[in-house]
Amino acid sequence: MAETEKSEKTLIRAAIFGAGKMAMHHIKAISLHNNARVVAVADPAMDEKKLKSFLPENIAIYSNPEDLLRNIHPDVVHICTPPETHTTLATLALKSGAHIYVEKPFSLSSKEATNVISLANSLKLKVCSGHQLLFEPQMLKVNDQLNKIGTIIHVESYFSFNTVRRSKEGRTVILPLEQLIDILPHPVYLLLYFLKINKIYSENILVDTYSLNIRTDGNVHGIFCCGETTGVLVVTLKGRPIESYIKVVGTNGSIYVEFVRGTFVMHLGPGTSGISKIINPYSNAWQILIRTSTSLFKRVLKKQKSYPGLYEIIFAFYKTFENEKETILGGSSIIETVTICEEIGKRLKTLDTDENRLAAARLSRIELNMSKPELGRGGVLVTGGTGMLGLEVTKELKKYKWDVWVLSRKEQPYSLRIPGVKYLTADLGESVSSDMLHGISIVVHCAAETAGGKEAHERNTINATRNILHAMASAGINKFIHISSIAVLKSSRDIKHPIDENTGLVLQPDERGPYVWGKSEAERLVGKLCENFGIEYRIIRPGPLVDYNSFAAPGRLGREVGRIYIYIGHKNNKISLCSVQTAAEIIHMYVEKFDSMPPILNLIEPNSPTRGELISLLLKNRPDLRAFRIPAAFFWVISSAAKLLQLVLRPNRKPLDIYAAFASEKYNSELAADIIEKSKVTCDMNLHNN
Repeated sequence: MAETEKSEKTLIRAAIFGAGKMAMHHIKAISLHNNARVVAVADPAMDEKKLKSFLPENIAIYSNPEDLLRNIHPDVVHICTPPETHTTLATLALKSGAHIYVEKPFSLSSKEATNVISLANSLKLKVCSGHQLLFEPQMLKVNDQLNKIGTIIHVESYFSFNTVRRSKEGRTVILPLEQLIDILPHPVYLLLYFLKINKIYSENILVDTYSLNIRTDGNVHGIFCCGETTGVLVVTLKGRPIESYIKVVGTNGSIYVEFVRGTFVMHLGPGTSGISKIINPYSNAWQILIRTSTSLFKRVLKKQKSYPGLYEIIFAFYKTFENEKETILGGSSIIETVTICEEIGKRLKTLDTDENRLAAARLSRIELNMSKPELGRGGVLVTGGTGMLGLEVTKELKKYKWDVWVLSRKEQPYSLRIPGVKYLTADLGESVSSDMLHGISIVVHCAAETAGGKEAHERNTINATRNILHAMASAGINKFIHISSIAVLKSSRDIKHPIDENTGLVLQPDERGPYVWGKSEAERLVGKLCENFGIEYRIIRPGPLVDYNSFAAPGRLGREVGRIYIYIGHKNNKISLCSVQTAAEIIHMYVEKFDSMPPILNLIEPNSPTRGELISLLLKNRPDLRAFRIPAAFFWVISSAAKLLQLVLRPNRKPLDIYAAFASEKYNSELAADIIEKSKVTCDMNLHNN
């Protein structure tokens, strides 16, 4: 017993500020450390009951960090909260006597970073920033080989990535500019590390910014110098393929480190002889093949301990607690990373402000010459009016001189606004003020979550629907058009006949994933609340939406695997779809003739394209791809075998039906065909009258 108490006292007691996805990675990484454990988590935005369901036992949960620090007194605090909170929370943790690990970006300004580092030094506490790429396995191996390439003369740090609309938990909308600023620290600290690695007293040597070329559409190019070493920084939202790498060139060779696949390639020697020119490409290819295969093999077998590099950096950081002078990341390197990111961020924001001001002036000039909307029929509020469908609905309504209002979670840039449309900003997942709906006569509810887990869909689909209906009831608005999804219905295989408007909602929607669960629960909520509030409602369930002007293959068609697009079934089989333009026209008709429209409409276009036609369209837009067809019968056999294997390996869980995800559904589209035909007549008449 005494031995257990002693070992418990020697454990490093870690606390986590924040309970998002990155915080969960930290908890997992710390749990792998034999001499440390997580003792508490603080997050004011997280539901305690939900948090307990996926946290290890014996972890205290607090709604604010002050209470945690006062009651727990941790040895170290990991700060995994939004960037704007980092400095305040880091200061709070240091003053309580805890070492700190701060996720990137460490802070939003060099002044803040300097103050935090100075405070830590004065209290003799350790600081670590989230520079985990430096501790990924391939980087640790590269550090042992650097002396072989001689003196470093050139470094290139490159980062291209996908944009996302919001954070994984669905709380925060992320604009491309914000994501660009958020991701900058990774390529910047990698660049600085290699620029200064060969320099004596590198902590006291600063890197000079020689040139910066920045564009708000998502590109940053920079040239930096440190002594005789030159560095190039490239960060892009548009460059493809998705890559993250660092290339280090020395006087006797080069090293290329790739972070997406977790590999590195060494090209040693001057490479001037004829035999070297022949052998080197084969050597490079062999290294890529072996190391990529090894990295993939480890990931498949889950031998990777946690988020790449995170366990290693935390382990190294914790070891420094034993030695007062030991550190893994110098304070000046953290400050210098923040300084460069701050400079780039300021330039990006200044450019964005200037461009937005010019766009606002252009928009104002256009609106001065526009005819006024027909105010007598009231305004139309479109929630989610900046999304794929909502944007088309907004354009369609504006074309017919409706007074259109768009509600979105963040202020829409003037360059993306539609002339004559009024834009409102509110978070439907939180609440909506009825005062914002003054002058509105009908609401078209397009807003919904399209990605993320169950929490995101509950917040941005279910809660958003509840909140807009409550606001409508308070404002006295009694016409509501709810945009659902045809995916919420039972399948034709279950009901043994084609799906129509009388088909019931799927009974266990969570088995089809968070999207279907959120949409089906929202539709059920609409029926219940509208009846309680006396709101008239119509439900439109579009099929899979496609935009033929900017075509992306629907999920039922197949999957892209490298340069091959694998599709299932015969090329003459049809896939039931709905073009986003057709959906917008039908929604416009519902707005025009709300009272006479059917209460529920499954919106499937009667003349559906075949798989072959869709493949031809895809290959026209993506000539780099090659199509490969898997016969439906063969795929059914594979899917059935996979289901049996799942039953053996996971007997208590319902197996995933891979075949069902790609099989064509059968629909009775007579009502949709009739409504689509009538909408064309209505549109023609309205255009003629206007």
